[in-house]
Amino acid sequence: MTEFYNLIQTNGPGVLIIFAILLFGKKIIEHFFSEMIEFKRTELNQQLENYKTKLEQENKNFQYSLDIKLNEFNIQFSKLHQERADVIKNLYYKIVELQAAMTVFTRRLHIVIENADNEERVRLERVNNALNEFIKYYMPNKIFFDKKLAKKLDNIANQYWNKSYDFSQVSKALKSGDISRELYDAFSKTSKDISEIVKNEYPKLIEELEKEFRKILGVK
Repeated sequence: MTEFYNLIQTNGPGVLIIFAILLFGKKIIEHFFSEMIEFKRTELNQQLENYKTKLEQENKNFQYSLDIKLNEFNIQFSKLHQERADVIKNLYYKIVELQAAMTVFTRRLHIVIENADNEERVRLERVNNALNEFIKYYMPNKIFFDKKLAKKLDNIANQYWNKSYDFSQVSKALKSGDISRELYDAFSKTSKDISEIVKNEYPKLIEELEKEFRKILGVK
């Protein structure tokens, strides 16, 4: 402090003014930078809040759009599932009818009620109608089933078609009486084999379909 007084006495009051400027100038500069830092901090905080608000709004808009899409999907899926359920129900009914018609048609012995020829014709017509109804309904609705299940249904359609045709042709040949004993025995065996397959094997195919249908419908 003594040196400071000596400096003033030696150089005059100008030194005091310079010292005051240096002292208060530093304070002013520190205050200025302090205010600038606070201003920038406030500005950045405001920008951050604005950005957070923008993100929240964008998130709400996205969620709203997602909810709409999800709702549309649920409606479409529900409608598709209902259509598929209707197709399965109707197709299953036609398969059951086809199996019943084929079982009756391929029996080796039939009780004659009134007229053997007319009753045989009725059995044949029932099989043909059942087969045609099944194929006619299945083919346009094939798109509702995956490739694996569609392949099973294709196989069933072919199996019924082939066996009904073979049994019909063999039955005609057997009833005609215009064949050799050897052919008669061969046709008789073919007729018996077809009857056994329809009665014992085809229900297994239908049982497999039942499992697939239940899985699709969510039925345990």
